[in-house]
Amino acid sequence: MHHCSFNLIARRRRRVKTVANASRDLISELPVEVKDRILECLPTRDATRTALLSSHWNHVWLQHERLTFGCEFVQSFQHSQDDEGRTLVSIINNILFSRAGPVKKFTLEIDTAYDPSSLAQQFDFDRWCFFLSTNGVEELNLSLYSYLGLDYQLPFCLLSCKTIKQLIVAALLIDLPVNAVGIFFNVTSLAFFNAKFKRSVNGIASSISIPKLEKLAFELCREINKFEIISPPKLEILYTVHSIGGVVESRWLTQHLKAIKTLWLCGSLLRYMDVSMFPTAINLQVIKLYKLSFGCGKQLTITMQLLQKCPNLCELGIMVEEESNSWGDDKEVASTSTKKAIRYTCKSVFATPLQV
Repeated sequence: MHHCSFNLIARRRRRVKTVANASRDLISELPVEVKDRILECLPTRDATRTALLSSHWNHVWLQHERLTFGCEFVQSFQHSQDDEGRTLVSIINNILFSRAGPVKKFTLEIDTAYDPSSLAQQFDFDRWCFFLSTNGVEELNLSLYSYLGLDYQLPFCLLSCKTIKQLIVAALLIDLPVNAVGIFFNVTSLAFFNAKFKRSVNGIASSISIPKLEKLAFELCREINKFEIISPPKLEILYTVHSIGGVVESRWLTQHLKAIKTLWLCGSLLRYMDVSMFPTAINLQVIKLYKLSFGCGKQLTITMQLLQKCPNLCELGIMVEEESNSWGDDKEVASTSTKKAIRYTCKSVFATPLQV
């Protein structure tokens, strides 16, 4: 009799223990680092909802250091049309300004072509940037395309921010002070896409020093000649593709050739360059030519001259422009230049020993 009672009590204890285990929130018991990684893998819209799960998740969310308001986030807002009548700007304000810790990585991609209601004013953008500049931001990706006549300007607080290491700017107006000190001081990677640099003052271009810069990129930028960087000693990669409303002057490129290891150029820029000004690119190992026109004798001549300046070249990549878009140079000259370019390219690439 006593033996049966003991077995019954034991079974009840096991049942109670099983029910207790089933009700436990195993995910919430994960280490904070793991939960933060989970948030990092979720879209921002879903990551914000984890704050409703428990006080533990709310704490992790408020401490999360990476915020992405990309195209997916904006589109999800457009499709749902917030029931409380909140705007995209107010939602970003609520999420950003509620941070309980630093925001080390921030991405903002807004395109008013898809939804005019997503339009932010310059003072909204300024508030976001100021908050980020004072809260430890290290990686920043800003893209604000406006088709309503509003040109967003990159605030000075980001130009002078000491914590930024990587900066990507798209469709913004860049107004750099002439001979400014402390601009992009700790930036190692800097990229401008479809950006416009404000005209120089009395013909003097903005000249700045970025001592830690390693990667520099320009694509579809306007007035690029108004922005000069004083020979960054650590610069290794230079990417310059297309220039709107002007050309990239030879002197702009000359000062960087001695240091860089990788160079990206497009064929249309080559037509305006004076390679005789270029120093020997002793460290240049990789050249990528984008949309090179084999029907343009000028482009091929400049290409050959540029290759002669690169004694340690290891890799040459060429994306060819379609012949229908050529510049209409004399076909015989173009054909002769093409053959010379191919011969010199093969000799330069395969005769030079590879360097690790």
